[in-house]
Amino acid sequence: MDVRIFRWSQSMTFDLAVFNSLHDFLCNLSCLQNLEFYVRHGLGIYYLINFVFCGASEHGVWRDIRSVQVDASYNSPSEASHLFDHTVRHQPQYEKWWKSFTVTIEYSTRVAITASM
Repeated sequence: MDVRIFRWSQSMTFDLAVFNSLHDFLCNLSCLQNLEFYVRHGLGIYYLINFVFCGASEHGVWRDIRSVQVDASYNSPSEASHLFDHTVRHQPQYEKWWKSFTVTIEYSTRVAITASM
């Protein structure tokens, strides 16, 4: 499939079922250049982050990828902090695939993760 830009926005919880549905679709986007996710909290977000910032590159899924952005919104600052801490802990693993990789907490309940080539 010749999709170069893919944006996903979901107001419901991003759970494993959603991630599993997207995974196969994303693996078939070999020409993908820009990827953006705007999602609500949920267990699936951890799998999404690992896949888009590391797993897809390890497996050579997207040869033309230029940027990826994941914005996750939470109900409480402690939930957002947990995702932030988790991502920072795994940051060295993610950084090796990108020229630029950043993780920030915005408005105390939103975690923004961006990477670019």
